[in-house]
Amino acid sequence: MKSATIIPATKRHRRVLRALFELYAHDFSPITGADVDDQGAFTDKDFPLSWWQSRGDAFHPFLLALHGAWAGFAYVGEGSYIRPGQDHHWLMEEFFILRKYRRMGLGEWFAMQLFSRFPGVWEVGELRENLDAQAFWRKVIGRYTGGRFEEVEAQSERWVGPVQRFESAPRGA
Repeated sequence: MKSATIIPATKRHRRVLRALFELYAHDFSPITGADVDDQGAFTDKDFPLSWWQSRGDAFHPFLLALHGAWAGFAYVGEGSYIRPGQDHHWLMEEFFILRKYRRMGLGEWFAMQLFSRFPGVWEVGELRENLDAQAFWRKVIGRYTGGRFEEVEAQSERWVGPVQRFESAPRGA
């Protein structure tokens, strides 16, 4: 994507991450049943900071910009949805593209860039009710891996639902 930029987010991006996460939470509210609090927000004011404090080096937030405007974000984490505490893989913990930028190939490009940035075994999980996300990730991961991925139904304390597992290679490999 010619004019797309991936920006490793820092703590100074907290306000942007929170604002985008509010939109993400809104998109998910029909599935999760979440309501806003008495201030009209889905998350508390310091929500992004709490992720950094609790996750430390296992938390890698990214922002996506297109033509200089914020277009989405992703949180890459470390661990496992399938076998928590036993496996150490890359996780696509959160992934969001603003509606205006969907179905343009931007999300696929963003995901593939992140897969290549963190070579190794990946796990991507979706809520069982989120059929659109499942279709998106199967398509993107299928293209990225040439169809070489497995899908399992995770039943762990960390995740319940479909998870695609695959291996990524560094850029240029």
